[in-house]
Amino acid sequence: MSLFRKLKRLFCIGRHRSTVPTGFLPLSEVRSAVIYTDPDEIGVEPLKLRLKDFFGSRGIELKLISPHDKDIRTSSDLFIALNARPCIDERYAASSSTARFKMGRHQLRRGVYDCIVTDQEDAQAPVSSVFDMIVNLLTSIQ
Repeated sequence: MSLFRKLKRLFCIGRHRSTVPTGFLPLSEVRSAVIYTDPDEIGVEPLKLRLKDFFGSRGIELKLISPHDKDIRTSSDLFIALNARPCIDERYAASSSTARFKMGRHQLRRGVYDCIVTDQEDAQAPVSSVFDMIVNLLTSIQ
């Protein structure tokens, strides 16, 4: 990704910030989901099939986005960021998303996420185990 695009997203975060109120949302009310992943992270490719199976079996439209996409502003009911390290692209995608429920692996400035699944302090969890924890949380919300 070009430095120009990163700087542009940094300056546009405030201007494109979503004003949609967010909070916990039961999986039964979710009609569309956006998953933000880093395709260079180990274990992401096999996870994509699991994501499609999980959301597809519930009739939820799924869109996968990554830092390499040109337009990462999205509109959905659920936004989940699965990348291990925060970056400007994730911050822009999460802040500008009109999702009513946002989940991530680390909190961003201004408390963007409603729910956080963190790694243990001494080790970074694989993306598949993080998704397992998110599935448990999503299915337990009533």
